[in-house]
Amino acid sequence: MLSTMDKMIHLKKIYVFSDLQVRELAAISSVTKEEDHGKDEIVVREGELGDTMFLIISGEVSVIRNYEAQDETVIATIGQDDYFGEMALFEDKPRSATVRTNTESKLLVLGKLEFEEIMREFPQISINICRVFSQRIRGLQKKFLS
Repeated sequence: MLSTMDKMIHLKKIYVFSDLQVRELAAISSVTKEEDHGKDEIVVREGELGDTMFLIISGEVSVIRNYEAQDETVIATIGQDDYFGEMALFEDKPRSATVRTNTESKLLVLGKLEFEEIMREFPQISINICRVFSQRIRGLQKKFLS
């Protein structure tokens, strides 16, 4: 089990939280929960409703569209000090992809209600996430439009 300080250290390494102050990191750390997943486990399924974001402490996951279908597509591979599922914190829509672990993975889970409370108190977090959304959209455009 990670201590609050350990969680803060890991959060600081995640780009979207990297320029937050100690008290902001402490607030996020205090509301996250740990999850351990074995290799090849499904963390979230495309089409299911979600209300959590996942922060990767260790391990690696694949983000997959149309999981186990003929046109299955691996959109991204994400590893330590990155995150996924952030769209569920901003909209009440089904998950847009399935996420499967490639290795044993330790994740921190941040729920929507807790996230909304923290964003009201620390608006810099939402500005950082908007920057990352923009970068990810540009990356997808490059991948699929080139």
